[in-house]
Amino acid sequence: METVHADGNFRVSLHKRSSRITTHNLQGPSFLDRTPDMADPTHFAYLETALHIARAAGATVLTAYRSRNTLHIDLKGGNDADLVTQVDRGVEHQIFTYLRTQHPGHRFVGEEGTAESGVSETGITSKDSVPTWVVDPIDGTTNFVHGFPFVAVSIAVVVNGVPVVGVVYNPILDEMFQAVRNGGAARMNDLPLPLPPVRPLQSLARALVATEYGSDRGTDVLDAKFAALREVVGAPTRGVRSLGSAALTMCYVARGALDAYWEAGVHAWDVAAAAVILTEAGGLVGNWDAQAATESGLEAYDICARNVVCVRKTEEAGQAEAIQAEIRKALRPVPYQRD
Repeated sequence: METVHADGNFRVSLHKRSSRITTHNLQGPSFLDRTPDMADPTHFAYLETALHIARAAGATVLTAYRSRNTLHIDLKGGNDADLVTQVDRGVEHQIFTYLRTQHPGHRFVGEEGTAESGVSETGITSKDSVPTWVVDPIDGTTNFVHGFPFVAVSIAVVVNGVPVVGVVYNPILDEMFQAVRNGGAARMNDLPLPLPPVRPLQSLARALVATEYGSDRGTDVLDAKFAALREVVGAPTRGVRSLGSAALTMCYVARGALDAYWEAGVHAWDVAAAAVILTEAGGLVGNWDAQAATESGLEAYDICARNVVCVRKTEEAGQAEAIQAEIRKALRPVPYQRD
């Protein structure tokens, strides 16, 4: 349903606890009001599908979150830091059952199905033009189990290895992040990202940064991560945060609450959706090793490389790139098998 206001302009909003998309008054065209040369029109249809099932899956997660003392918890590979519950599995099944009815010719990659299949590679490549739905049913399972309210349903559509649609929904806080590649805007609920005011970010010393330790607690892995953390914090930085969800951390960079984030060990389903959102919010998303620039002039991002380093939008020309480069200098190689 469209609502045209007196000045003829539009704004997209997602009604609370609903997947219904409407338009409201806002200066300039909304991200659903785009010409085909700016974004593929089919991607907006995928967005509506993703928003609908993210809301439905989020309702399931929220109900389970409120009764989480009854959860059955399994350990992946016997690792106390890598949890999975029946809710993770059930929500992934709920999402893929719906998506397969809507897009039976597409491919589907999910965290729990991939983990249980014993096959580590996702099959996502730059030559695969078939749309692939990449899903993390609960990003932040440990948070979910402990009642820490940073829990997200993450849904992305990837074409030729590039995320083109991203939806990240935190049902606990009712925050819906969404974007379409080249769609012109990213939003949290009905608010364009980044949220104002966009603070100046003259240097890493003025930055609030985020990172994670991950579930691999091997000595070599932790040594490399702690060494990088020491260098970045000693740069210095203003502070360090860990939210326990890669998808939400990247979305908080997109909204401007965090200035930068890096992590090794992330999977494609952790970062694919949020990469679209952060990029469309004007931020930078890259790998630990810089990739070649794309036709748009932005650095390419390999979602299967198991790492990320990103910086929020800055008003100062070249400042985000400078901060990203400074963080990269502090990083130490951490070997992970590709997705």
